[in-house]
Amino acid sequence: MTNKAFIYCRVSTEKQETERQLRDLRDYCKRNDYEIAQEFQETISATKSKKHRQHLIDAVRKSKAKYFIADDISRFSRNVKVGLEIKDELHEMGVCLIFVQTGMKSLDEDGTPNAIANMVFVTLMNVYEMENATRKQMIKAGLRNAVANGKTLGRPVGSTINLTNKYKKIVKLLENDTSIRKTALLSNKPKSLVQRVKSEMKEQEEWRRLYNKENGIESLEISDIKKRVLEELAKDS
Repeated sequence: MTNKAFIYCRVSTEKQETERQLRDLRDYCKRNDYEIAQEFQETISATKSKKHRQHLIDAVRKSKAKYFIADDISRFSRNVKVGLEIKDELHEMGVCLIFVQTGMKSLDEDGTPNAIANMVFVTLMNVYEMENATRKQMIKAGLRNAVANGKTLGRPVGSTINLTNKYKKIVKLLENDTSIRKTALLSNKPKSLVQRVKSEMKEQEEWRRLYNKENGIESLEISDIKKRVLEELAKDS
C-alpha cells in the first residue's frame, strides 16, 4: 500500500474533458514518487449526494491505495456535508487525500488528521458550495427577468414541432461541426431550416447546462426542464 496513489479526475458534463487533469496528476505522481494504483475518471455533478458517490469510495477501497490525489478540492466535491462524509470514510480506510492545488495532505505521517489541511478543506468547500448557490440564484433571477420582459422560454406557446427530433440528420451533421451551407446541401433542406434547427439545438443545450448542472441532474428532456424551471420560478415569486 506504501506510496500507491488513486488519482481522480471529474468533470460535470459530457462536453468537458479530463485530459488536462489526468496529465497533471500523472506528472505530480511522477515528481513525488507515487505509484499509480488506479486512474479514475467520471462525469458527475460535484453536488451529488454520498449515495451517488459510493462507487468512488468502493473503487478506492478496491485499489488498496494509500493516497487519493485530485487536482483541486472542487473536483472532489462542492457539497460540504458530502465532501466531509467521503473524506472521513477514506480516512477510516487509512487513505490520505492530496489536492495538488493546495499541496496539503489530509493526514499526517502517523495517520492522524492534519488540522490545518482540514481547516483549508472545509473553508474551500464552503466557498465552492456558496459559489454554486449564488450562481443558481443568478440563473433563476435571469429567467425570472426574461419572463417579466415577455420572453418565451423554449418553443413558442402552441408549437408542437420539435425540430431536433424531426430533423435528426441535420442535428447529426451540425454536431459534427458541418457548416450550415454544407448541411443544407447534404440534407437537401433549405439553409433557413438548418439555421432554425441549429438555434433550437443551442437553446436546448443552454437549458440543460443551466438546469441539469446546477441541480445535479444527469439528463432531462427539454420539456421537463422547462416545466421544472417555471415551477421553481412560481414558488419564488
